[in-house]
Amino acid sequence: MKAKFVRTEGTYLEATLEIEGVQYFVMDELTVKVESMPKIGDIFDFEFSNLLDEDETWESLFESNPDKKKCIEQISGWKYRAFGEIISINPVKVDCGVLIEEDVIHTHDPKVIGEYISFTISRLGGYAL
Repeated sequence: MKAKFVRTEGTYLEATLEIEGVQYFVMDELTVKVESMPKIGDIFDFEFSNLLDEDETWESLFESNPDKKKCIEQISGWKYRAFGEIISINPVKVDCGVLIEEDVIHTHDPKVIGEYISFTISRLGGYAL
C-alpha cells in the first residue's frame, strides 16, 4: 500500500501517515535509518507491523463486532481498535480493510473463516518498503 509521510515527533515517537485519504498515528520506525528514511510529504510503499494486546479473551474477540465492520479506529495515540473478518487459517488472517493482521488468534478450525471479530492494537507501526 502507499502511504504519505505527514509528520513525526522523532524516531520511535508518534508519526502521522496518510493512507487512502485517512490519517493514522503510528510509532515512527520510518526514520531509524537516516539514509533511507522518507521525507515529509513523500509517498512510499508501506507495510504495517503492529503490537497486539494479548490479554483479550476469545469470547470478547468474537462478540465485539456485531456490525461486521472492516476498519481500524483510533483509541488514543497509536492505540487502535481493529474490526475485521477472518479470511484464512494456518495462519489466521483478519481483513481489517486498511490492513490484514495475522495471528490474532490461533486455531485450525475452518469454521472461524467468515467470522467477524475485533481486537486491540496496542501499537500501530510499520515500515517503508
